[in-house]
Amino acid sequence: MAKAPLTPQAKRLQTIMVTVPIIGAVSYVLYERLVQGKPRRMLPSRDDTEHLHDKLVPIKPEDFDSKPSSGSDSHQ
Repeated sequence: MAKAPLTPQAKRLQTIMVTVPIIGAVSYVLYERLVQGKPRRMLPSRDDTEHLHDKLVPIKPEDFDSKPSSGSDSHQ
């Protein structure tokens, strides 16, 4: 089922509905930075992220390997 093309008035309304929230969000971030003096958000450098691997949960815990994998004996 093909949709009918939008009228010029509907295209303008669609453009307004998409751009107004973007303009509002960008304006708020710039207001925080310029008026309130908040620092610019930066991506962490590679030196800052080297210690993060210690905080991650292992995908496959080591005690998982030592358990027997017999399916019928585990439900007694």
